Amino acid sequence: MVFKGLFVDDLDDIYATLLSSNGEEGLQIMHLKLDEAATLAGQIFDSQPDLVALDFRLDENPEAIDPQKSYNGSGLAQLLRDKTSVSPEYDFPIVLISGEDKLERFYRPDGTAHDLFDRIYKKDEVANTQDVAKAQLVSLCKGYVALKAVWDRGDERLSVLGLNAAELPIVFNQELRAAILNAGAPHIAARTLLKGVIDRPGILLSDNELAARLGVTSIEPLIQKLGEQHIQYKGIFHEGWRRWWAHRLDEWAMGVLKARPTTLTGTVRAQKLRDELGVAVEPAYSTWNKSSDERFAFSCCVCDRAGEIRHSVAAFDPQTPKYSIRKRICWDCIQTGRNNDKKIEVDEVDANLAAEVMDKPRENDASA
Repeated sequence: MVFKGLFVDDLDDIYATLLSSNGEEGLQIMHLKLDEAATLAGQIFDSQPDLVALDFRLDENPEAIDPQKSYNGSGLAQLLRDKTSVSPEYDFPIVLISGEDKLERFYRPDGTAHDLFDRIYKKDEVANTQDVAKAQLVSLCKGYVALKAVWDRGDERLSVLGLNAAELPIVFNQELRAAILNAGAPHIAARTLLKGVIDRPGILLSDNELAARLGVTSIEPLIQKLGEQHIQYKGIFHEGWRRWWAHRLDEWAMGVLKARPTTLTGTVRAQKLRDELGVAVEPAYSTWNKSSDERFAFSCCVCDRAGEIRHSVAAFDPQTPKYSIRKRICWDCIQTGRNNDKKIEVDEVDANLAAEVMDKPRENDASA
């Protein structure tokens, strides 16, 4: 199936070509000229696209539309979401593709365009990583098709994650189950799955989270072994975002390591993996003291490197659902200010500790 996409931008049409992909499951994106908001929303909806991409600023070309009738991407997205809420069988993903300067100056997901977009892409990043973006856009199209196929079948909505019946109670707690089953349209369920499950560690783990759990620098030597144990996630949106089942990993790791991974140091975990599986893995090392003799438990939400609880602080993360893990920041990112560069705040419960870290010497640095 070749998916059909539409791209709305009052200045650039090149991204419609850049993000189109060939093949039996490709995505062909057509640039759409600007029109009055209600007219354009109707035109888009009536064409029944598989995906819509919008620039945030749609008011920069006075020749494209009367300035007095101008609007931005979030305004158009809201009109489209309203239409698909009434007719969920025609729902589709909406992504934002805009310049970094525009996103920095005008876009506020919690204030100007809350939860309207499935994904947000910067134009310069898209130009440099086309293959990644293309795969993700096609994955969004496939995911919406899967959701719409089971939308009127009650509990079958839960099947999109690809779990067996015995695993459903393990993964779907009350909060996640209610969010999926009570969603009024596929895009609402997709939002929960993308932002609550795919993007957040908890039910699923990213490559970096998985590496931290196993106490190694990279999971690449383990890919085949993990695949044989069906630990890799193959449910909705998996084509665009590689993820791993946390509960399957825990069960497998207990069998290999003969202990809960986080009770062992990185050195011990890596050695056990080498001995038991014959894989050439290297132990992770602390971002604070460079030692591998730490009990790594998470991937820092700022730098993505393995981190240990004793050398980290809690990140301010008020939207954390019960089925995910609260984000943490390693001391190295606190002392170097990387968290500020990424606009990731420290939770007030650890504010005093973070202040102390700023002047804390690294006396136990193993590389010293």
